[in-house]
Amino acid sequence: MMDLRSGLPFHLIRNGLPHTYPALDHDLRCDVAIIGGGITGALCAESLMRAGLAVCVLEAASIGTASTSASTALLQYEIDTPLHKLVDLVGQTSAVRSYLLCAQAVEELLELSRRMKLTDARQRKSFQYASSRADVAGLEKEEALRNAHGIAVDLLDAAEIKKRFGFRKPAGLLSAVAAELDPYRLTHALFQEVLQQGGKVFDRTPMKDFERSGDEFRIRTEHGPKVFAKHLVMATGYASQQYLPKSVMDLNSTYAVVGQRTEADELWYQDCLIWETAMPYLYMRTTPDRRVMMGGLDEPFRNPKRRDALRDRKTRQLGRAFHKLFPKLPFEAEYSWCGTFGSTKDGLPYIDRDARTGAWFVLGMGGNGITFSHVGAEIVRDAITGRPNPDRDLFRFDR
Repeated sequence: MMDLRSGLPFHLIRNGLPHTYPALDHDLRCDVAIIGGGITGALCAESLMRAGLAVCVLEAASIGTASTSASTALLQYEIDTPLHKLVDLVGQTSAVRSYLLCAQAVEELLELSRRMKLTDARQRKSFQYASSRADVAGLEKEEALRNAHGIAVDLLDAAEIKKRFGFRKPAGLLSAVAAELDPYRLTHALFQEVLQQGGKVFDRTPMKDFERSGDEFRIRTEHGPKVFAKHLVMATGYASQQYLPKSVMDLNSTYAVVGQRTEADELWYQDCLIWETAMPYLYMRTTPDRRVMMGGLDEPFRNPKRRDALRDRKTRQLGRAFHKLFPKLPFEAEYSWCGTFGSTKDGLPYIDRDARTGAWFVLGMGGNGITFSHVGAEIVRDAITGRPNPDRDLFRFDR
């Protein structure tokens, strides 16, 4: 099992262990088996349950404690590849549709969180500033292209940025479609909903292997019990690579920190999400208890030991970066952690059925993996239930 994160993720510290789940100790049958008990598996399970399917979830560790607990959960429609560059990679129709799907996912995730009675899920604006003057032309292209396709965004000049945010940057894009939430809390809330509707959720139940015989999957767990299912969904995130015939992602290490509580009603302009054009980019948001959460300083992943050894140094670097942007705001790191995430050639996820095994894969990638996981849950639900979905081919393995 891949070591996906270390340190003290804020969401895990804040919530503790809200619910416990049993380990699988008997054979069982279901319509859909989902491997992975993070936010991706939870979104898939809840969507499939609402469609009337019997669902069983298997998680190797404890529910939500791997990548999900380490996510900073800045929900944005912008993917890591700007729209004007994505057009060159996948064509205008697919690029624009991918952005529109993510914008819709932000709104639907907020509504889902409200239905789960999660009051800390909040709508925000998102602001991306130009890290240097050389990046201004790209933001101008981005503003024109997005507005031309109904994705409203405002281009702020240096004077307006200084007025609203208090720091000096040559330009920036302000969008009204963004949100922040607690992915760990949402994961548990979704799985509780699944359990109430008759679904099964097991943790500490690693999958040993699976095979398909006719119209049925047989999943063997490391402790012996087996699951027999008509459909199999792999929601194991970056650990999914081992089940695919060829590499579909590059792994990177990322670092995050949360500061001490403040008494400020508003830390900066409307507490919007902030990120930059530089790659890798810095990003930040606020928390419901008035803290600053920020991350970045990504680098290629080599192994967990090397990633973890850099955490203290990266924590100090993140603190200095914050003070450079907001020299008058207090910031002292209280929690820090690091994690591993995957990126793809075009910044888009892979949501597809593997022709070799017949298993579905929902691989949300990059900075907005949660929105992609929501999109993936709907694509898989429609495919399994036989509903038409015009977006099914957008994120295929062979694109």
